[in-house]
Amino acid sequence: MPQDLKKLAPQAQAARRGPYTTEAAGAQQVEGETIPRRNLASKDQLKLTPSPDVTTMYEVLRYASAKYGNAKAVGARRIVNKINETKKIKKMIDGKEQEVDKNWEYFELSSYTYKSFVEFEKMALAVGSAVQALGFKPEDRLHLFAATSMQWLASAHGGHLHPEIIGQN
Repeated sequence: MPQDLKKLAPQAQAARRGPYTTEAAGAQQVEGETIPRRNLASKDQLKLTPSPDVTTMYEVLRYASAKYGNAKAVGARRIVNKINETKKIKKMIDGKEQEVDKNWEYFELSSYTYKSFVEFEKMALAVGSAVQALGFKPEDRLHLFAATSMQWLASAHGGHLHPEIIGQN
């Protein structure tokens, strides 16, 4: 019997056979709970950094840029159009159901644009240099508040870079 191609959903295939996890070493059994599990790659302890020599945000940026280069790191979409629609909804007013107008706002978004790991590293280092140029010192605090975006993410990364390290690149 032929398959309905409109309903066909390709499934990812595992590259290797399980098991993929193991019980966490030293974890105590708690009644009513299962013992926590860990990925086999970090069965003895949690992996805190991608490599033993990577311990700072600067080193994370450099490591990721060197390892992944021009691969896509972050993506963003712009608002192309705002669509406003007025619809009738039913609402209880003074104990009576009435139809009232409700305004809905939708956003039409563009396709994704991407920055590579190398480009993202440059963005974050530029922010770090700007923070340094503004006179911030390592013990100073910087509060960032913005909508989620790749610029915000680069600012958060750049704001964590030690000013003495930024000048080294």
